[in-house]
Amino acid sequence: MMMKKLLAALALCLWFVGVQAQEQNQEQQQQKEDKLARLMSEREQLVLEYQYYSQQNSNFWGKQSKKDLLNIVNTLKEIIRKDSELINAVKEVSVRKIAQSTVENQRAGKQIVQDERLINNQIADLQGQIKTLQSQAKKRERVILDVQEQLKAADEVRYGKDRVIAILAGAAFVLFLYAVFLQIRLSKKAAPKKRKKA
Repeated sequence: MMMKKLLAALALCLWFVGVQAQEQNQEQQQQKEDKLARLMSEREQLVLEYQYYSQQNSNFWGKQSKKDLLNIVNTLKEIIRKDSELINAVKEVSVRKIAQSTVENQRAGKQIVQDERLINNQIADLQGQIKTLQSQAKKRERVILDVQEQLKAADEVRYGKDRVIAILAGAAFVLFLYAVFLQIRLSKKAAPKKRKKA
């Protein structure tokens, strides 16, 4: 009698632990899918920011200012970082889904060949998505390099203009001093002539 009660209590405990583990797995899966959706939303927001900064022309000459270019570079870096997070999240979710579907298929004893094809197709699709994200990240890196080169060129042009302005200012100052010198000299020559007439 006591043994039956112990076995019943043990079976009840095992059932309770199994239900809790299943709920935990479902909760973890939901959290990962929520994370993936959140990352996609954040990435879309960053792309909108990139498009906004790309359209800015707040420079004096109607071109992108250094601040605009730096904002573009920082946004692209954030997009690349977000793409890396997305790749990792996709890998994590896909591995879990593949593992779950494999276990379920083995438990159910269904057609293994078709399931393997399905899994391989899913893996191929996910690898395609990962390659797409990686190629987008490389494009973003190229754009960052281009923007950094534009920044460098803009700095060189600005420094070149500053040098020309400085040289012209120096030349104007020298001419001004020369004119003052000539004026003094002429006034000294004119002064003795006036004395002689007097």
